[in-house]
Amino acid sequence: MRILLSLAAKLLDAYGALFLAKRRLIGTLVLAATLCDPATGSAGLIAGLAAMLARAVLRLPALPGEADVLNAIYAGLALGAFYAGEPRVLLLAALGGALAIPLGSALRQIFAGPLGARGLPLLGAPFLVTAWTLLAVAKGLSIPMRWQWASWPEGIPLAMASALSNVGALFYVAHPVAGALVLIALLMASRALALLALGGSVLAHVLIVLAVDVPPDGLLLLAAFNGALVAIFLGGVLSAPTLRTLLVAGSGVVVASALSAAMLALTAPFGIPALSAPFLLTVWLAHAALRPDTSAWWSRHWLPTPARPEDSLVAGRLAASRGLAAGSVGLLPPFAGEMSLAQGFDGELTHQGPWRYGMDFIRTENGYSYRSDGGSLQDFLAFDTPVLAPAWGTVVACRDDIADNAPGAMNMTENWGNYLLIDIGGGLCVMLGHLRQGSLTVAPGASVVPGMPLARCGNSGRSAQPHLHLHVQRGFWLGAATVPFHLSHALVDGHAYTLDACPAPDHSVELAVGSACLAAACAPRHGRVWNFAQRGDPWQLSAETGLLGITTLISQSGARLDAVSGPGLLALHGRSGAPDVVLDAFALAWGLTPFSPRAEGWRDAPDAALLPLPPWLRIGVLLRHPFGANLESRYARQWDAAKGLWRQTGRHRIDSLFGVILAESIGWLSEDHGPVAFALWVDDRLLVDATLAGYGNRGDHGVPAWSVSCSSLALS
Repeated sequence: MRILLSLAAKLLDAYGALFLAKRRLIGTLVLAATLCDPATGSAGLIAGLAAMLARAVLRLPALPGEADVLNAIYAGLALGAFYAGEPRVLLLAALGGALAIPLGSALRQIFAGPLGARGLPLLGAPFLVTAWTLLAVAKGLSIPMRWQWASWPEGIPLAMASALSNVGALFYVAHPVAGALVLIALLMASRALALLALGGSVLAHVLIVLAVDVPPDGLLLLAAFNGALVAIFLGGVLSAPTLRTLLVAGSGVVVASALSAAMLALTAPFGIPALSAPFLLTVWLAHAALRPDTSAWWSRHWLPTPARPEDSLVAGRLAASRGLAAGSVGLLPPFAGEMSLAQGFDGELTHQGPWRYGMDFIRTENGYSYRSDGGSLQDFLAFDTPVLAPAWGTVVACRDDIADNAPGAMNMTENWGNYLLIDIGGGLCVMLGHLRQGSLTVAPGASVVPGMPLARCGNSGRSAQPHLHLHVQRGFWLGAATVPFHLSHALVDGHAYTLDACPAPDHSVELAVGSACLAAACAPRHGRVWNFAQRGDPWQLSAETGLLGITTLISQSGARLDAVSGPGLLALHGRSGAPDVVLDAFALAWGLTPFSPRAEGWRDAPDAALLPLPPWLRIGVLLRHPFGANLESRYARQWDAAKGLWRQTGRHRIDSLFGVILAESIGWLSEDHGPVAFALWVDDRLLVDATLAGYGNRGDHGVPAWSVSCSSLALS
């Protein structure tokens, strides 16, 4: 029974895979939609079951999201839509389902393998090849084509029935009821994808009507089907949602509509329908032409893995709050200790035009940048201070033979003075200027790592007082145009921690140096296990590191949370898997945890789905934010000397249609054991109150498992 339930679950996952669905109810709705035409639906179901059997026999790995089984189901649906009414069709559907699995594995290597077509998405290529094969075999066996399909229900207005039928055609069942079920499934999976599918279908329909006086039979349906698929993938699944994405998707629908007309004319004489070939060719064309290695304009357009638009938007807002915003380069402060910003972006003096994105740093005490009378360079606090590498990279050019200016004087011939250019990849270079004469410790070709000493701050070039100039430029020559950047792991004015600092003039900045004790205690090492007592019930959390080096925290319920940890901070993201209120509270308490003892406050934007809300409040948030929402979270941390622990408080806010929802998380952090307790209140209701009861390790080959119990902690 358990095996049958597992097979049924995977089959439903495959039916919902086109929409990246996370709930099997969506797959159930799609399956029901295909069965609105029993002949078509049965062929798709048999093909899907045959594919799962073939995969098990061949012991081939599943494609993400059961996409290989979805391709097989689609091949069966296409066969059933054109041929039905006798047992040979069902046998062909089973053959096609079995064929789709090894074919998908082979095509995956061709398109995505190291010797393949440079990472083109596989999409529906296995379906198309399998479906064309099955249709050709059916024609060769003289199986009669279908001329009758399930009749439309009476009483539905023709325009509505036609529109819904176009939606149902996404799964080869052009039936209003099927379309309604598919539309419900699509709305449940993603409101954005539903709008994209509808928009793509309507745009393709309008284009054909405007371009052709009397469209050939089947052209409107073919164009609408391919237009909807193009809009879904180019506008939502494969790329980050932006205005540019919508323009690319709209252009793709135009191309797919033209290809639909062309391919219908080419394939009709042979009796082999175009199916989704226009969609596939359009997406491959866009993906191959708009490549990051062709133009930097497309460097952040394509997603590394397909995702729903809502997930992409939420992840994008979270990334932006953590200093990973598109269009800006993150750097560490390139100096030790605290320095003040003398001139920032669009500064009045020299940061203008192509060089507007620059920062000049000085060192001050009590508002002065010098001691004594400032008559010598040694009087200036910034002079001869260490200059550190702000990023990983390779030195491409440098100079340190220019004499330092006397205070107040400037070298207008060699503007940048002694300098260092560091290639950080992607055609970008970090520029450090006005360095002290003879202070460079690296040469061209040297590799640098963050925090590595490179030179000393000086007063060379166009510089009236010792300061450090920092910018990021596109190009490897002096004077290249600058691009936006920001400072990460920075303390602004001594206490506000941020991963996205662009300080204003006269504000101080310094690197937030992490505590080695906190970093070691909080690191989610592979195999680590934490046992908590959640209001009297045991709750366990363990850490696993996967093939690609991603560390995931997994609760006893199977809920998952990705974790990134380094010397400077712990960052949690990517919540997935089973529902688990305790893991959600853990993510809110520790979602962004800097290890600097001086970090007193910071902001974050976690996924609003982490808040455990009753259904009516979730509906209120959904109506207020139909395409996903992030919390406005502010954190504060202070040392509790009496308990010998750090108290980390997070206040979280989200607007809903019914008003503002407020929540508060509290976490207690030990420098020996890391997180030892956490709690969550939502609208003054205590939902989670967990305390560390013990920790250990699962063990490994040759390494025995172990565990340690913790004494009870009084943390009220």
